[in-house]
Amino acid sequence: MKKIEVKSSNFSKETRSLNLGKLKWVKTLGATIGWGWSESARPTGTLLLVAFATLILALFPTVVGASPPGATVEYQVMTSDGFAAGHPFEVWVVFDISSNPAVPGLALPAGATFHFTFPPAFTPQPASHPQAVLLYGWSQGAISVPFTVGLDPKDPRTIILRLTEALPAGPPERPGLKAIHLRWGPLNPAQAGDYPITIQLSDAGALSGTTQAIAHIVPKPVPNIAAYNQLHEGRNEDWQHVKTGQSAALPIDLLVTLPDKARSFISLRPAAGGGLDILSDGVLIGTVTQHGVPVTFKPQPFGPGFARLGIMRFYVTGGEVAGIAEIDAQLQGGPRYTLHVVVEH
Repeated sequence: MKKIEVKSSNFSKETRSLNLGKLKWVKTLGATIGWGWSESARPTGTLLLVAFATLILALFPTVVGASPPGATVEYQVMTSDGFAAGHPFEVWVVFDISSNPAVPGLALPAGATFHFTFPPAFTPQPASHPQAVLLYGWSQGAISVPFTVGLDPKDPRTIILRLTEALPAGPPERPGLKAIHLRWGPLNPAQAGDYPITIQLSDAGALSGTTQAIAHIVPKPVPNIAAYNQLHEGRNEDWQHVKTGQSAALPIDLLVTLPDKARSFISLRPAAGGGLDILSDGVLIGTVTQHGVPVTFKPQPFGPGFARLGIMRFYVTGGEVAGIAEIDAQLQGGPRYTLHVVVEH
């Protein structure tokens, strides 16, 4: 019995699967679709077409679009204190859509409005005006669609973001809305723990509705690492396609943010298993590892200017096996950040 499985990106924890002996239900953005046949039935050409159509719908959720998008809140890529107790709330709100730029994000009309409401444990900052950045799903990938953002005059624990023009989805260069960077929110609770944030989307047609995301507040800032696309003009270094034996067009640039050690010298060295060690002033602080099809890493040293800003770079070359390579970067005590390379014959 043949099984096709499509794993989602770092932005979506969902795994969608298609079983050609017994077709499973497919869930996308809260809407369940699917067809099925018994284990004993042999798939005909028509049934295989139906199966393929189901897979396509699973991969392109905004086509179905009959319910509000789910979301998670994750570390903002250039800070380490966005979830720290007593610090201002600063995160990425990441919608449950694959980070693959070939997969459409949210397409929203002018007037679509988000309400982000925090529980009473968060302390409002009425004198601080919140800020936001709409994102295609990768760092430094801002969407140039105008919007307004501010506190709800009736509730200082609610941030309101309203689009003043339509936001289309045109993958892969402009795949639509996949994340929102929220900055200068309320002060985080003094106690670490899990706190629900209510996200309401209105005036967005079938996508209108309410969901919740859990903010995992931690006792103190943590080391953070993420892709840094600024040095190649915001072009997305994630999900690059490479031929076997060839290098990806863009290098992988990563930004290290350390909460207790400013301007240390960040560098890379080869490690066991084809990975890389991340060093701060020569001391091991993290790793870059790979999973899936094998690829080769080649570090490129930076001078003290970039290195002391926490920026490091390596090149990726495709191996002999076609498929998806997952590259995980993680600092000790911090969250994991995942990139993807698609190796093709």
